[in-house]
Amino acid sequence: MGIFAQHAPSYLEAGLPAFPVETRTKKPRVKNWQRAGRPATAAWIDRFGYADGLGICVGQSTGIVEVDVDLAGDAVLAAAMERFGDTPISLRTASGKSKLWYRHNGEGRHIRVPGNLPIDVLGEGFTIAPPSRRADLGTSYRFLTGGLDLIGELPGIRADALDAIGRKRAPETVVSGMRNNALYTFCMTEARFCDDVETLIDVAQTWNAATPEPLGSGEVEATARSAWRYETEGRNFVGLKCPQVTIGDKIMDDLRDVPDAFWLLHLFRRYHGNRESFAVSPSAMSRAKNPPWCRERIERARDILVDRGYLGVSRSPNARARRSGLYFLTMLDSSNNHYTPFPPSSELGRAA
Repeated sequence: MGIFAQHAPSYLEAGLPAFPVETRTKKPRVKNWQRAGRPATAAWIDRFGYADGLGICVGQSTGIVEVDVDLAGDAVLAAAMERFGDTPISLRTASGKSKLWYRHNGEGRHIRVPGNLPIDVLGEGFTIAPPSRRADLGTSYRFLTGGLDLIGELPGIRADALDAIGRKRAPETVVSGMRNNALYTFCMTEARFCDDVETLIDVAQTWNAATPEPLGSGEVEATARSAWRYETEGRNFVGLKCPQVTIGDKIMDDLRDVPDAFWLLHLFRRYHGNRESFAVSPSAMSRAKNPPWCRERIERARDILVDRGYLGVSRSPNARARRSGLYFLTMLDSSNNHYTPFPPSSELGRAA
């Protein structure tokens, strides 16, 4: 039995129907998770009992609103609690970040950086709950304080905690002439809180339907898909004030110790980014001086990209048959991370 099968009954007993999630990608394993209830949870236990991720809805259906602190550290957690108020239930995620649970009081989904801190207020959607486990990290979600027995004692968020948070434009205030811009801004903001493009389209259609003069469903879907593309490519900076992490930043961080591999990856992305697969012949590349390295140096850089997951192998090279290898570029995950801290002071000193 996995974690979901072991612990979902306890969440049901606390009045919190649960559903299985994939903790690495943070996606539900079922499509109708919004309708989680006692019968559905029981059925999912039988079908997905092996799952190591457990999710619950936040918002009106469960009476929980979550303050998600997207930065590790107890000091950050204390700052969040000072702003939003004391609560008996606090959690630590598998990656070392923090969550606070409060009683839902009509809050929607908001993102705010009070005191230069990345904090999400989640009054809609879902959250991953303890003791879900991240096998790739070797760690689990856990309660820092409190537990399921204190769900009924949750306080509301402090009355003034949300005053500074930018509210989404109310759909009933959108009139002809501003509909497209308002929809675009709404989709770009909501994309951070959706787990897939279908969810974003559904949210956008609901918002659009509440406007006095709704746009056509095709136009709404196209706008949502455009916003999702910006989000998954790490280029969604709407409403954000902190330095941003893009896919390029993540590649640079991961390959900073192997600059040859970093250079070679960008060469492949430049010339083969739109291909399903492509041949890599280090000997031919060296003769063409693209890059101007020896064959062995190109091979080392190529093998590092394979080891670190940037290149997939469709066909291994065969020197005896004089056959080059066939490779493909893997998809990169933006991870919805929109905050990057400054480097340590020692690195700043070296850069200066």
